[in-house]
Amino acid sequence: MPRKLSGSVVVVLGGMLSACSGSQSQNAPPPAPDPPLARTVPIDGNYNGLMQLASGTTDACGSQDVFTLQVRNNAFSYVLNQPQVPWRPSVTFAVTIEQDGSFHATSGAAHIDGTVAQGHMQGQIVGASCGFQFEADNSGSF
Repeated sequence: MPRKLSGSVVVVLGGMLSACSGSQSQNAPPPAPDPPLARTVPIDGNYNGLMQLASGTTDACGSQDVFTLQVRNNAFSYVLNQPQVPWRPSVTFAVTIEQDGSFHATSGAAHIDGTVAQGHMQGQIVGASCGFQFEADNSGSF
């Protein structure tokens, strides 16, 4: 003959089942906060840094030099002095920076390429007999 469960057993079983079936969101930790938004740094400004020899000889090109330029309206002009090249002792580049921060300009066979992001500029300059890599920061000082 089947037995009847007492009222207290039913209450205890009901409480246990209710505790097990509780929403997991009550037990889960809160979601991690969104990472802070990156501060947008304008591209325009004064960039100062170093350029280092990447190709050519140190006797003719030197090994490194200060790199300084002023960006206005996402554009700049840069003059590469190359006194070791008598037929073209200097090369002037008129450079426009694209919306994605990249730039490329040529002057004859010479060229300058690079990127700008969050106040940091890096790239390369290749002249007639020397090539340089450069890095500079907006409002950096040398």
